[in-house]
Amino acid sequence: MLENKPLASYGHENGMLNVGWISGFARHFKRDGATLSGFIQQTNDTKRMVPVGQLERHRRTFGIISNEEAVKIVGRIHARPITWNNGRREITEQSAFLDPLEISSPSIVEMPSALTWHTPIKNRKEENIEQDDFQPFSGDIYGDGRLREAANNVVIAGIVDGIRTLRGEGQNTMAGVEILVRQSASREEAIPVRMMNSKLARIIRDELRMGRPIMIQGKLRVRDLKIIDDDGIETPTGQQVGYVWCRSILNARRGKDIIAIPAWVKEITERYMRGEGEEEATTQETGTPSQPVVAPAAARQPEVVTSEEEDLTPEDILAEQLASL
Repeated sequence: MLENKPLASYGHENGMLNVGWISGFARHFKRDGATLSGFIQQTNDTKRMVPVGQLERHRRTFGIISNEEAVKIVGRIHARPITWNNGRREITEQSAFLDPLEISSPSIVEMPSALTWHTPIKNRKEENIEQDDFQPFSGDIYGDGRLREAANNVVIAGIVDGIRTLRGEGQNTMAGVEILVRQSASREEAIPVRMMNSKLARIIRDELRMGRPIMIQGKLRVRDLKIIDDDGIETPTGQQVGYVWCRSILNARRGKDIIAIPAWVKEITERYMRGEGEEEATTQETGTPSQPVVAPAAARQPEVVTSEEEDLTPEDILAEQLASL
């Protein structure tokens, strides 16, 4: 098994750290030719299942995965662009997914617990939750059931190729930052990362630069795409896009997290120096003016978000205090 080997032997792609370990229940796996796709369900909400897919040049062959069986997938985090219409214009987003390197049976402690399964995602509206007949745990056990770290763990390093401010719903405060992280010469493979931490968002946003090497430790999640009607009311389309969720942004260590800085980084820094994308900030959904972002690299326009699991941990509070010194 891969985890019995040193991370250095399988943890990098294009010389940059990229590996995810995700366990849960296999749902709707299928083959399109030789390409495998499906989802891993970790909570009692089918709209928050983790997407699994394969890129053509990285594709490996695996055996049959039975629906609803417990699985553990070790793989790469990849992304592809998707284009959709939000009711006002077409928008292209990067959508992340887990590309398998190895599929195996998880240990008991790597699987979501019954408490996690029945605990609603924090700040998620009840009417948006979707369930089906699959119920692996008997009874209704409620409480503060956080997902075990071993069930969904992602580590990537790469180069910042885009930055967008995320603002809180119905307010003009920063809820987080979305970053596009590149690991290859192709911009269409950039991985979307969302740092959701309102207490640290401004500090981290001011420090970010396009072309900067960073490292992310987080989880692979999905969010809803939404349509806006003539009255400005948002309604989920039923389609989700994947992204890497994290609480903070780390510096990438050269020679470890990123083996060597590639030549294509020059193209990113040249765009940054030309000031491309440094536009007056407007909210993506409503188009109404918001406060300009006072930051060196406003590469993308801000978006209004509904924050799920945006509660602070003791580590976040400590990090905020240290950052303000």
